[in-house]
Amino acid sequence: MSHTLFQNALNASLLLCALGLLWRVSAWLRLRIGSDAQAVTPAQRLHALLRGAAAALFSRRVFQVLGALCLDVLLQRRLYRRDKPRWLAHLLMFAGFMLLLLMHALAAFVAVKLFPGYESTRNPYLFLRNLSGAMVVVGLALFLFGRWRRRTRFPPARGPLAAAFVALLGFVLVTGFLLEADKIASPQAFYRMAKEFNGSTDPAELMPLRALWASEFGVAFDDLKEPVAADVMRQGRAMHEADCATCHARAASAFVSYPVSRVLAPLAAVLDRGHAETWLLYLHVFACFIGLATLPITRFFHAVAAPVSLMVNGAAPGRAFSSAGRASRRALALEACVRCGICDAHCSVAPLARYLDNPYLLPSHKLIVTGALAGGRLQRAGREDESLRVAEGAFLCTDCGRCTSECPVGLDLEDLWQAGRADLTAAGLPAPAQWVRARPALAWAESLQSDSWPRSFFDPDASHAPLSANRSSFSRCVQCQTCSNVCPVVAHSTDPACGVDLTPQKVMNLLRLGLRDLTLGSSMVWSCASCYQCQEHCPEGIRVADIMLELRALAVQRLGTVRSRRALA
Repeated sequence: MSHTLFQNALNASLLLCALGLLWRVSAWLRLRIGSDAQAVTPAQRLHALLRGAAAALFSRRVFQVLGALCLDVLLQRRLYRRDKPRWLAHLLMFAGFMLLLLMHALAAFVAVKLFPGYESTRNPYLFLRNLSGAMVVVGLALFLFGRWRRRTRFPPARGPLAAAFVALLGFVLVTGFLLEADKIASPQAFYRMAKEFNGSTDPAELMPLRALWASEFGVAFDDLKEPVAADVMRQGRAMHEADCATCHARAASAFVSYPVSRVLAPLAAVLDRGHAETWLLYLHVFACFIGLATLPITRFFHAVAAPVSLMVNGAAPGRAFSSAGRASRRALALEACVRCGICDAHCSVAPLARYLDNPYLLPSHKLIVTGALAGGRLQRAGREDESLRVAEGAFLCTDCGRCTSECPVGLDLEDLWQAGRADLTAAGLPAPAQWVRARPALAWAESLQSDSWPRSFFDPDASHAPLSANRSSFSRCVQCQTCSNVCPVVAHSTDPACGVDLTPQKVMNLLRLGLRDLTLGSSMVWSCASCYQCQEHCPEGIRVADIMLELRALAVQRLGTVRSRRALA
């Protein structure tokens, strides 16, 4: 490959990567999420960032930052605790890629400096290069298999470029192995090496060395079909020890590329005539350059943002941020999310996303639309229906904190949801509780008389039947009032602002009587604090709090339809 072409392509890809990184990182200072972030300027956020970094680096907290770097970034401790198969896949990809980067792509700057006498064709470097590539391939396979095994109706939100970047990574690995396999089997590569170290390209003169390399190194010579005499092999071994042994290990050490070279051996002459080594090198190198240039515009930018997020957590114990720091922390969270879906799997209202056919109840999808709302993309014309579904999903969140506690990157998602809801309200998309409470429960029930529930909601045998429609979920209620006695909302019901029209025990009784419509507009359903006291103390084990949350979600669906009809009328 032309040195000028290589250098120009490398410089162009580095420039594009640097510009992309600057733009993406600048969003941490520009993007405003939450009403408290609106008054914070980028200069104030930059000042808070620099001040926080200095405070962490020049204090005892530097050890916490280093601990986060080693345990959370390099060893991925958080992911190990939550999903060991996924941790293994990511660790294999990360370790394999870093070894390839340092020992292969940057060998002239790293490996040569660290290991005197380094040669890529010697062991252990030849073996390690294949091991590193195999680690990435195995990790990628485990990652894709795990994603297939965990597939759900609403998979974690991922951009279209994520799949393209994974395909590009696979292409880089495949072309790398093919390039090395072609060099192993290529007579042309052998003669080039012989000219450099032996000074000759005469096939007859190099006959002993050719015989040895065909037998032990896998070079596919067309004119070496018959068994070679032992004395010729001894002569060839002597030539090898004199000219080649210091730079070349046996090709079998390349345990991935060598088997591939055996497959390519019958085509070695054809591949040499077609200059396969040249165009495989171009494909491999330029695929690497494309990956480098496009990294900042893909979801794999989290490879930069996630480590920063983890070290920020180490630098700020207890997540004690100023208003400027908190604003940047929210913007960073949008970029640091790895779209693993662990938060979705542990979300308290995840089952309701399926019932309501609304993915915006799930944390990974809410994170995407929180960024879209802050960037003004959600308010564009023609997205009104989507905006309403976004608001529905955001305000049905129970703030249980499971997404935050389970996040392998340590994102403060609770704070992000609260800030996002403030932005939704400011954009004219208030919480459903505001318009539901504007009418009494009886008025809503009367409006619903002409409507009918989906048949599946009444079928107790349906696997997706909600709790409020399955009599077995509340039929054991003995009306003991334990749920009402421990309810903090009922305890504060003497306050007019916290008044409730029904107690939890009465809600359960209405469900037993089949008067479900009367519960949907109840202030009890919308005042429920999701503290789970009722559910934990119920002597019959009835999932009272879960039923309340479900009624709230179903109310948005059904009462929203009635509200829309009234508005149109």
